[in-house]
Amino acid sequence: MAPRMHTDLDLEFVSRNAVVRTAREATSAVTALPAARLEDLRLLVSEVVTNSVRHGDPAEKEWIRLRVESGEGHVRVEVHAPGESIGFERSAKAGALRESGWGVYLLEQLADRWGVSSAGNDTCVWFELDQ
Repeated sequence: MAPRMHTDLDLEFVSRNAVVRTAREATSAVTALPAARLEDLRLLVSEVVTNSVRHGDPAEKEWIRLRVESGEGHVRVEVHAPGESIGFERSAKAGALRESGWGVYLLEQLADRWGVSSAGNDTCVWFELDQ
């Protein structure tokens, strides 16, 4: 039987600096984590969304999608943005914990699992936090 996940958030935002605060505040809808892990979630969402705004191609990037699912003992977050890479992919492929900021370092320290995938003109940085 396939794992049962519940969608807590599935939002799309225009790619602007203000989206970071909006995305972070939207995570208050997530109730599947204890308080300390919720703070980790909020910090990591801020870092990943900031990275997608900062490193995206403004000519291509019109939106950012934040998807949060919970169930089966963990919360999974996906941040999708148009473009071939949103910074984390370059850092992950280079094996660098920090390229220019704290995002990858914090993912390594706080997330139980994380990764980057690209398909066509979509890049997704995802991470999971165990409950």
